[in-house]
Amino acid sequence: MRHAIALVAFALTGVFVSNDALAQVLAKAQLATPLAPEMPSHLSIPMPASVDPAKPIWVSYRVLAMSAASSPTGEIVLDGSFEGVQTPIHQSIAVFSPEKMNVTASAGTIQQQFEANYGQRSPDELRTMLGRELFEAYQSVNAGTGRLLDGTLVRTLPALGKNEGMLLVSVDRANGIRPVGVFVTVGQGDIPAEFDVGAGGDASGSPASSSAYRMGRTVGILALLGLLFWMFVGRHKRR
Repeated sequence: MRHAIALVAFALTGVFVSNDALAQVLAKAQLATPLAPEMPSHLSIPMPASVDPAKPIWVSYRVLAMSAASSPTGEIVLDGSFEGVQTPIHQSIAVFSPEKMNVTASAGTIQQQFEANYGQRSPDELRTMLGRELFEAYQSVNAGTGRLLDGTLVRTLPALGKNEGMLLVSVDRANGIRPVGVFVTVGQGDIPAEFDVGAGGDASGSPASSSAYRMGRTVGILALLGLLFWMFVGRHKRR
C-alpha cells in the first residue's frame, strides 16, 4: 500500500510540477477530496526560516472539482490566515464559483482508468468512500453529463511580524460543485505565472483549452481519487 501511495504522490508531483528555484515559493501543501467522509478538510502549513516577517505573503489556491450538472452552479469556499495575525475577511476568504473556473466535459474515461488501476468497485463502496454528493458528481462526469472544473485564486495576507508563521487553511463549505483537490502554494515577492489567477483554469486562458492540459487535469483527478481509495482501504482493513 505504501508503494501505491508513493506512486500517487509521484503522479501529483508530475502534474503540478513547478520551478521553485526560480520562484519565491515558501511552502506547498494539498488536500485530497477534502469533503469526502474521513478525509481532512484543513491544513496547517509552517513557514520556513527564509520567510521575511516584514513582507506580505501571497497564497495561491488551485482547486480541481466536479459537478453533477452540465451547467454547474454553486461555490467552494476556502479560508486561509496565519495563526495570531489579524486578517481582514476579504483577504482570508477565497470563493471558487464556476464563472471563475475552467469548466469542461469529461471524455468519460475517468471511471475506466480508475478501475484499471484500482479494480472495479461497487456503487455502494464508492458512495461510502466519496460521500453522496461527490459520488453523484463522479457518476455524472463519467456519463458525460457532469463537468470538471479547475481554477486558481490568489490572496495576499499581512506580514507575519513577530508571529511564528503557521498558515491555517480550511475548506469551509461547498454547494453545487465538489472539491476533488485543493493545492496551496505560499510565497513572497512576485507571483510566478503558474500560480497566478488563471493559471489553473481561467475560462479565457489558452493553456486550459489544450489537450495536454486537459490530460494533465484528468491524471491529477485520478491520482487524488487513488489516494482517497488507498487511505479508505487502509482504514477499513484496520477495523
